[in-house]
Amino acid sequence: MASIPAHLMKSLLRAGVKRDIRDPDKLVKHLRRVMNAPLSPSPLPRGIRLQRGKVAGTAGHWLTPSDPQTTILYLHGGAFIGGRLETYHNFCGHLARTLNARVFLPDYRLAPEHPFPAATDDAFNVYRELMADPRPIVIAGDSAGGNLTLVTLLRARDHKLRMPACAVAISPGTDARGNLMSRQANSDSDAMLSHCMIEVATDVYLAGADPAHPYASPITQDFTGLPPLLFTVSSEECLRDDAYAAAHCARQAGVPVQFLERKDMPHVWPVFTFLLPEAKQDLPTIVRFLRKYLASTEAHDGPFHTANEGNTTAPEISS
Repeated sequence: MASIPAHLMKSLLRAGVKRDIRDPDKLVKHLRRVMNAPLSPSPLPRGIRLQRGKVAGTAGHWLTPSDPQTTILYLHGGAFIGGRLETYHNFCGHLARTLNARVFLPDYRLAPEHPFPAATDDAFNVYRELMADPRPIVIAGDSAGGNLTLVTLLRARDHKLRMPACAVAISPGTDARGNLMSRQANSDSDAMLSHCMIEVATDVYLAGADPAHPYASPITQDFTGLPPLLFTVSSEECLRDDAYAAAHCARQAGVPVQFLERKDMPHVWPVFTFLLPEAKQDLPTIVRFLRKYLASTEAHDGPFHTANEGNTTAPEISS
């Protein structure tokens, strides 16, 4: 059974965030109002320092302990339209402290001003610059950022770059075509999102681009050569089958997969470590997954896994 804070959060999300808005301009205005507002406290853990900076020309927040030995690239959610970096300070700060890692949260470009592939370009370019550092690196992200996590891995593989140690995708959106069953089936049970919201936001993001493009819908691509993946998802959310499909793609390609699913949870619940007991309970699972593959990476000669050389032709993107 979900905790009282989880039920309360779901009620607040249903009342304040969830809307069936079909007008794109109105949806953009609504999502930016609610997602860019300080909806909940997210304080930095003790011992973690916040600095603003740029990587590959993209501004963002660095969260760092005193002597970081690892790098984490964290890609925020927000339907490719909004999102507030401060929302992730507590969750990413805990990752920074427990893994002795520096975390970079890029403020990547957003639609409709900067539609696809702007966000994917920013995420990929940030990763390409970060991976030049000798420290091992991992990628993580939630919702739209979960999409960007998988897309960044595919782009790195397709451009024959070295892979990170592993990656985490929290309730990722993986199919811009909108064909997966849970989009409709869970539209009522999802406390934050609806099928309509996702459909309109996707149209705003793509701005006419092909929804089947592998860098928009990563599950249309072969996952061969990707690093170990951890997926988390709520069984009652619209993006449930997006996570299922991505995990299936990974397993079919021989990629190690760990899957964390909970009932009766809001979308991207693991990031709310300051508020939800379930997020606090599941944080060690995420940390253990990251530690396992970071340790495996450090045991090898180089700091990174090398991508499989097959399927390395990078698809073209039309702006």
